Amino acid sequence: MRPITKLVIPAAGLGTRFLPITKSIPKEMLPLGNKPALQYIIQEGIDAGIQEINTIISPQKTSIIDYFSYNATLTNLLAQNNKGQMLSEIDTIIDQVNFQYSIQDKPLGVANALLKIENFINPGEFFAMAYPDDIILAEKSEMGNLIKIAQEHKAIVFGLIQIPREKISSYGVITPGDSINDRLCKIIDFVEKPMAQDAPSDLAIVGRFVLHHDIFAHIKELPHKENKEIIWFDAIKIMIQKGYTVLGFKIEGKRFDTGTPQGWVECINALNQ
Repeated sequence: MRPITKLVIPAAGLGTRFLPITKSIPKEMLPLGNKPALQYIIQEGIDAGIQEINTIISPQKTSIIDYFSYNATLTNLLAQNNKGQMLSEIDTIIDQVNFQYSIQDKPLGVANALLKIENFINPGEFFAMAYPDDIILAEKSEMGNLIKIAQEHKAIVFGLIQIPREKISSYGVITPGDSINDRLCKIIDFVEKPMAQDAPSDLAIVGRFVLHHDIFAHIKELPHKENKEIIWFDAIKIMIQKGYTVLGFKIEGKRFDTGTPQGWVECINALNQ
């Protein structure tokens, strides 16, 4: 099995919960400390051995491209004032990764976003995907943990977190199959936002995944309606039914939902501790 070195980040959402600031600044570029949220995701990928990143953006989010590109004018000005080290962290990231971008014209969800990057992934290849709203603070890259499992088991892998039953209705929840160890199990089904009494487990899906190129063909099998979002988990359900191995891994890092203002504040507070 070839190494897993590609990461996809779907980041074309409107960020409506953060309006009006997201009218001109992408939600992914709002600061957590002195770095934009997206930089935490990318650093996690680099720590996992990722070498190529394709970020799916809307046409208005060009500031993401600008940030993860060299700025020769600013670099020279800082150097003249003996402040060149101020860009050293982001320049190191730019040195380490091949950045690519794909455009999603309309916010039609992850399934539609994935189809935009089909040519980025080779047939038979596994790749990582991360939601930019899920910031995970951990000593070791959780993306790296999922990649290691995918390579060992030749399987699709989903990140999981354990959720109190009273909060389970806000999450996608798995139906677990056989346990492989205390943090790893097979996934046999998903339920989106079930009532507490109907939830098949207390294991919720977090925004870290390792997927396989075959996902594209299975997304195309799903019923399509113009300008309607397709639920990409439905493609995984089809793959499970066809015998693909899909595993769930309970992450140990602290996850923050920075897609909400409350989660954003909680993450900042955690970073400042």
